[in-house]
Amino acid sequence: MNATALRIGYVLAHPPGLTETFIPAEIRAVRAAGATVEVFVAAPDGNRGAAPGRATAGLLRRPADLAGLPADLRLLGLPSRATGWPSLARALLASAAAGALAGRVARFDPDVLHAHFVNLPTSVALLLGRRLGRPVTATAHAADFLLDADPTALRHRLRRLRHLFVVSAATADQLAARGVPMSQVPHRIVRAALDARLLVAGPPEGRLLDAPPPDARPLATALPGGRPPAAPHAPTRIVTVARLIPKKGVATAVDAVARLVADGHRIRYDVYGDGPLRAALRRQVASAGLTDVVTLHGAVPHPVATAALAGADVAVLPCRPAPDGDLDGIPVFLMEAASQGVPVVTTAVSGIAELVDADSGWLVPPGDPVALAAALRAVAVDPATARRRARSLLARLRAEFAPAVQADRLLSVWRDLAATAPARPAAPGGGGAR
Repeated sequence: MNATALRIGYVLAHPPGLTETFIPAEIRAVRAAGATVEVFVAAPDGNRGAAPGRATAGLLRRPADLAGLPADLRLLGLPSRATGWPSLARALLASAAAGALAGRVARFDPDVLHAHFVNLPTSVALLLGRRLGRPVTATAHAADFLLDADPTALRHRLRRLRHLFVVSAATADQLAARGVPMSQVPHRIVRAALDARLLVAGPPEGRLLDAPPPDARPLATALPGGRPPAAPHAPTRIVTVARLIPKKGVATAVDAVARLVADGHRIRYDVYGDGPLRAALRRQVASAGLTDVVTLHGAVPHPVATAALAGADVAVLPCRPAPDGDLDGIPVFLMEAASQGVPVVTTAVSGIAELVDADSGWLVPPGDPVALAAALRAVAVDPATARRRARSLLARLRAEFAPAVQADRLLSVWRDLAATAPARPAAPGGGGAR
């Protein structure tokens, strides 16, 4: 069976947000490879808070679904006493969502159902797969399992998948550390996808030339003692695009910028994104006297953030473990910076070192503003090394992280699953075995 014949049903909890651009990017790549894709969303309006009430009402309206609830709970794994109501509530929500979507999914008649994130979307996909006799796969990222309060149910779900995709080798190790028997769960690495159009366009003209472009804006030429010369030049532009949450480490970047400014460097630091830490970061910026240096732009459309990144001198994302244990996978922002030829300064957290290493960027310890400031200064005082590492990062991105590469990996698994799936009865609404 070739890719053209494949019909893939993506199951999502809600429409992809501004920080989940990798989902539509992957879908575009899969479609470009010839597969037919339909997306099924448990909460189409994105209102996650209303989902439990909507799910309860849906179950009451569909007595047949209510009768099938015990079987759904058994498939997902009964909640443990330790996790209790939250896990039961998620199972009820998954059952209701599967019941509401089953008719539409059956009419589409997919060969494979695929979920992004191994929490609620995977639960819904597994229930749909049982109802319709379709194989189910899923992609594990990071918070979707690291913050799961019921590791027993997590293991139960993942063992019922026909295949698991992980965004990094680190993700597989983290799942194993949570007790998932990875040797018993067929899996392979499929990277989170960036927008393929960025790779097609490539870096702005001149960014990766051996000689610096005429409008280059170095932080400074190093002088004894590390202080810059008193020569006028435009500020160095540092950009971060991220949710303002602890694991992104933006507070560390603000501290590092404060150190550079105190040393006499001219900096402009633009942060694009919103989140619960925005007010705290605004206070931090004001307290450090950086209101003319650091701008918190809030959430912006993806093209706006991409344009800002394309004009940056340095992309910084000092990821760190969050207090609740959350970690990044491999942030798409770093891939987008690589696609634009922007030097990258980040941390060796989770799977990031599978993209960026000492030959393709700068890695510093998490939560260390001194080391981060030193890395930013190093980018400035050695532009030749910065350009060489940016070229290396772009080459790695094209070879290992390109969306077409990820689509091929997905499709090779889905073809095998579709080819070996047993014949199935005709689906309601005119579908059926093909």
